[in-house]
Amino acid sequence: MAETKSPSQTRVVLAQFLFAYGIDIETLYEAIGADITTCDADAVSHIAGVIDGVNLASSKISAHGVDNWARNF
Repeated sequence: MAETKSPSQTRVVLAQFLFAYGIDIETLYEAIGADITTCDADAVSHIAGVIDGVNLASSKISAHGVDNWARNF
């Protein structure tokens, strides 16, 4: 049985899923009928930050290759 993930770990996994399928966080909230303005601001901010980080890393890897992407910030 898989270990239970913390809320933070769950948000990271969710952000990875959203990135992989090209779904933005607002589209997710609309799809499940949630009002983003009433959600926990820290949780929404964390997911957005993770998605931004994944986007940045992805663009750097595309531009500089997997071995050199972190050297080109």
